[in-house]
Amino acid sequence: MNNASLLILLLNVIGHRQDVATAFVSPITSSSRCEYTTTTTSLPVNKEASSTTSSYSPSASFDTFQPTEIDASNTPPNLQTILTSLKELKSGSDLRGTYAAHANSGGTIANISHLIKQVKGEGNGVALTPFASHCFGAAFARWLLQHEGDDASNHKHGTNALTICIGRDPRIHGERLADAFARGAESVDGVTKPVRVLYTGVTTTPSMYEFCRAGKCDAAIIITASHLPEDKNGIKFFSGNGGLDKEDIDELIVLAQKEATEWYNTGIMPPSSGNAGVLCSELVNFLPYYKETLKQAIGREVDPNPNPAKPLSNLNIVVNPGNGSGSFFSDLLRELGANVAGSLHLTPDGTFPDTIGVPNPEKKAMVEETMRACEDCNADIGVMFDTDADRSGFVLPRSIDANGVCSSYEPLNKNRLIALLSVIFSSSAPGATVVTDSTTSEGLNTFLEKKLGLKHFRYLRGYANVINKAKELQGSVMAIETSGHCALRENGWIDDGTFTAVKIIALLANSKGKGSLLDLISELEEMPFDEEFRVKATDGSLETTTAVFESVSKSLKEKCNVEDQWTLDEDNLEGVRVRLSSGGFFMIRQSLHDPVISLQVESVSEEYARPVALSPLFKLFSEHASVLDLSAIEK
Repeated sequence: MNNASLLILLLNVIGHRQDVATAFVSPITSSSRCEYTTTTTSLPVNKEASSTTSSYSPSASFDTFQPTEIDASNTPPNLQTILTSLKELKSGSDLRGTYAAHANSGGTIANISHLIKQVKGEGNGVALTPFASHCFGAAFARWLLQHEGDDASNHKHGTNALTICIGRDPRIHGERLADAFARGAESVDGVTKPVRVLYTGVTTTPSMYEFCRAGKCDAAIIITASHLPEDKNGIKFFSGNGGLDKEDIDELIVLAQKEATEWYNTGIMPPSSGNAGVLCSELVNFLPYYKETLKQAIGREVDPNPNPAKPLSNLNIVVNPGNGSGSFFSDLLRELGANVAGSLHLTPDGTFPDTIGVPNPEKKAMVEETMRACEDCNADIGVMFDTDADRSGFVLPRSIDANGVCSSYEPLNKNRLIALLSVIFSSSAPGATVVTDSTTSEGLNTFLEKKLGLKHFRYLRGYANVINKAKELQGSVMAIETSGHCALRENGWIDDGTFTAVKIIALLANSKGKGSLLDLISELEEMPFDEEFRVKATDGSLETTTAVFESVSKSLKEKCNVEDQWTLDEDNLEGVRVRLSSGGFFMIRQSLHDPVISLQVESVSEEYARPVALSPLFKLFSEHASVLDLSAIEK
């Protein structure tokens, strides 16, 4: 590029910044339409960096697994750092990273590279920056334009524009990432179809797909890191066909890397609004629409329904969204007649100031405080959501006396939740298939197939994996993980904690006065000892984790041939699963997203599990003690 061309390009960028400064509208002060245009210049793009792989041996230094900055393409080191970081944000079918802020404007691309290195050097993994969000905004808009005709929505909202809706969970930095994404998307010249971005603010993950399905937009994203610590954030993508797959994310990464390369060639960063608001075509509030769809679903489920306007008037419900996006659910239930006075943490707050921290229905502290709240108000049920409300968990009384006094509250989660939902489908869809993740118990399999007459298909952990397998299998009605991720055929296979709550609450309303819902799963065999242990790679490297996992897996399979109380599960599709002769099982699997090997043990007792499973496993892992934190199983 000659000096004259560079000067013209810089003038265009500076002019764009001035336009942005005058066109910006903060959602706090105005709800009017806010539009801007920008000029994009085609710039040479370097080849995508090639990847290298490493192998682990117990004597190798962990430095072996650190990524190199220069490869065969001779990509400049700072650019290589940025391109690698964009690729490393991939987490299954989402993007996830540690939020890292940079200057709103005036910085250089070199600043981004240094920031990425700093975050990783401090042991915080890959950085998710506003610049990365901008690049993925442009990438998503281009990807959607390239795939026009594949999408089921195709401009149902009545405009000729390609419309993308952005939502977020309550994390404070979500707004800045939303602004950067919107700017990136609207910078794309759609030629005959301009790109419009709508911002709906704090909402839930499943609501974003509903907005696509309802024709309010062509595509959507939500900025969330779900149950991860508050310094983390991420992006989930939706089109009219549902959530994007892993392969789609790979395509987005390539497009985002091209966008980043163009900005690198200019030497400057795209501007953003900081934390002052979101620059986009229109500020909207679509959440009330989603709330209404859930109210209608409850009305359909409760049968008989003597009071159509207030179908839940006989229920006392504690809702605990943990200051997350699911806070609206309490209002929804109250409008349907339920008593929700005992609910807690109902204000969305990204600092998560109350006792439990970031909400997670699997978290012991959240379950325990929900049980206490239920005890205090004699609740029929407690409902918990994670931060973005795509997962739910419940608390139920074990005993209900003749006067309706509830006592002995217990969690309804993991295998129990799958079992109770399956009870519903055993009546509505006899013989149907339930797809679960690989970590479900032996007792659940027996309950589903022998007691309920359903088919049970275990598959790879990861909600996208489980959902896609359920879509493939004829006669499947539910895809669900022990973590609480649940997608139902009747709801378009969207992973939705609030819709799961609709099913459970409707079952409770229909069963009121007939005892505890836990009685419906009384034949589910549960082992007294059921624990998960997480072994971490000390260098934080996925390469190290993979190498150790492969080595331990090989040794474990060989050991099954000589251990009398072990039987290798040949049908298992993930990791290594071993059945124990006394009942129960143990399994090891590699985490989908983190440098962690998960060890799950289900046994008749801890005293049995220690010598038969945990001690032999500890010995196998100890061969790699130089690169592992074994404290979880040392105890």
